[in-house]
Amino acid sequence: MKRYLILVFILILILEISSGFAEEKNPIEILSSAWESEGRISFVATETSGMYIGGRLNITVSKVFALATGKFRREYLFPSFLAGDLLIDDGNSSYYYQPGKGLLTVGPSLYDPQHRDIHHKLLELIMKNYDISGQPDKFLGRDVTKICISPKNGKNILLVLWIDNQTRLILKRERYTPDGKLQEYSFYTDIDFTTIPNERLFVWIKPRKDFRTVERRERFIPLEETKRRDTTLVNLSPLQEKGYECISVKEVPGGIAYHFSDGINNIMFFDLHNLPPMPPFVRRVTTDGIVYSYWQFDGMSGFAWSYNRRRFLIIGVIERDIIERIIKRLR
Repeated sequence: MKRYLILVFILILILEISSGFAEEKNPIEILSSAWESEGRISFVATETSGMYIGGRLNITVSKVFALATGKFRREYLFPSFLAGDLLIDDGNSSYYYQPGKGLLTVGPSLYDPQHRDIHHKLLELIMKNYDISGQPDKFLGRDVTKICISPKNGKNILLVLWIDNQTRLILKRERYTPDGKLQEYSFYTDIDFTTIPNERLFVWIKPRKDFRTVERRERFIPLEETKRRDTTLVNLSPLQEKGYECISVKEVPGGIAYHFSDGINNIMFFDLHNLPPMPPFVRRVTTDGIVYSYWQFDGMSGFAWSYNRRRFLIIGVIERDIIERIIKRLR
């Protein structure tokens, strides 16, 4: 009888362990779930974010309110020149009000179909171009999975995400440069999933103070339509060889903007009627008889040139040899 009870105990223990393993999800599943949860979780939190610009760390603190119906509100608290600024996204439009400047900027929702489509494409490219690993961790006293994303066959991690195991919300993120330096980060210093924000917080109410309004509407051009017009810019082989794909095309003042991404790194390619003013530290370089302008700042590169009555501008983390191949391709 005693031997029988021991065998039963061992069997139960094995089943519990097996069940635990079965419930565990791999890092890709966790990342996919977190990606899908954007705009679908209700919470109230305080968020701190930082970004290195020109070697200097710029910190922002804000109060965040979110509804699972794709509504969002951010109240800026720090630094002083941002304190009082307000961002409201009601699921249809976004309203960024800057009382100090007397300015309201109205734009598309962060969660409209076009932006969600881009969001999904970024995830697909991350899974295609990068290695994804995960390990259990703790943050804000909660069980989380620390997801590390690094180039295939590469050493340095480019992106780290701390994903809440219960809600799948990303509680903390860190972005690194290719040489391993911290570039930007954000994390919640406190978060409450039990308090559901009032719907009124997500309604833009016109203030009594006078202000001017700027409309920032976007007209996306379907990729299939773009390919029918001109396949050259959408299918740039020098970028495709690096894992980049064109994930969106939209009209901008004075031209067309093509958004290329490998999932983490992004490159904007503009086909413009006129080039904007160049930075004072720009360099002039000649390749195959074409003169182009070149500049760098904080790891970002800019390239501008004209050819056959067309004017091109590229901004992103991109090597000069790739640009010169693109210039030759577009001749």
